[in-house]
Amino acid sequence: MSVDVIQFDMQAPDDLSRLESALERMQPARIDRFALLMRVAGEYTDGSREKARAAVERFLAGRNLSDKSEYVTVVGAEGASTPCGYAFVDRGGKGLPDGPPRLVFGLARVAPPPEETIGTVACALQVKAAVERGISDGGMRAADVETVIVNVPQPTSGDVGVRGRRGRAAAALGAGMALGEIAQGSVRDDTIVSDVSLYAKRVQTFTGPAIRNIEVIVIGNARGTGGDLLACNTITADLLDARPVKRMLVAAGLALDRDGELDTSRLVATIAKLGVDPTGRVCGAPTTIFNSATPPEKHVRAALSGVLGATLHTTRLFSTFDPIQQAPVGGGTICCIVREVSR
Repeated sequence: MSVDVIQFDMQAPDDLSRLESALERMQPARIDRFALLMRVAGEYTDGSREKARAAVERFLAGRNLSDKSEYVTVVGAEGASTPCGYAFVDRGGKGLPDGPPRLVFGLARVAPPPEETIGTVACALQVKAAVERGISDGGMRAADVETVIVNVPQPTSGDVGVRGRRGRAAAALGAGMALGEIAQGSVRDDTIVSDVSLYAKRVQTFTGPAIRNIEVIVIGNARGTGGDLLACNTITADLLDARPVKRMLVAAGLALDRDGELDTSRLVATIAKLGVDPTGRVCGAPTTIFNSATPPEKHVRAALSGVLGATLHTTRLFSTFDPIQQAPVGGGTICCIVREVSR
């Protein structure tokens, strides 16, 4: 496996022109796996997400990649954010068996859970099995994984918002079980959402009305692979907590200048899911995040564009809200892809 990551900007939710140009230079017929993360400008109600998904489906089908791919599309590019995407491309090949770990990813897609089980232990166990399959597909062990991305179907009955959040929480706990972070016996129907002390540390979950299956993208590092990329992941304490991000990237080989600024010239991708304490407090002080006319996710995405933008010197982020049971309360989880120094 040899993995490249393509970063591309988007002028509209269905604009894949820059991705198309980049991929043509990489000979699509030689691609073994393909994963796509896109954040587009728009609202949940204006059809932007549906336009993006339709464009992706056409793109994949036209290149015979539909059965080799998984993807996530989200809306919202508030603040200093650039609508953009990241494509993970596995073009096969092998590295040195005893070489350093390099970026790999695995995919899995399984049948959807029965409607009535979304947000339950039964759903979590289905996700666990799917994540284990994705880990195996990428040639990894659980310890090699940096981030697991899971799509789960959105419920169609009852309170869809509440049940959808439970579905994401159950998916996070299922993935955490697959990673060995969460004991299976601790996941019960009454602990899902309610026991916030129970959380995975390397998982980001999503739901949406167009998702039909349980879909998994597992990102990690393994030996015996090619390329020059490396994945890393960290947990933050709150919305403004940039120190763990700096520590993570310094550990990954990025340098700090004399002003304490990161040299992010080798930063390739950032995948972040951040939340806020239910009280709305950040750094111990009250905010209007949960009591203004602006939806909380818009507050958070705009704030992240400033916090991560200033830390990482980029407006190109795949950032989303509400890591329920994917991070400590009020905190978040952040995965970065960096390029190794040439030697």
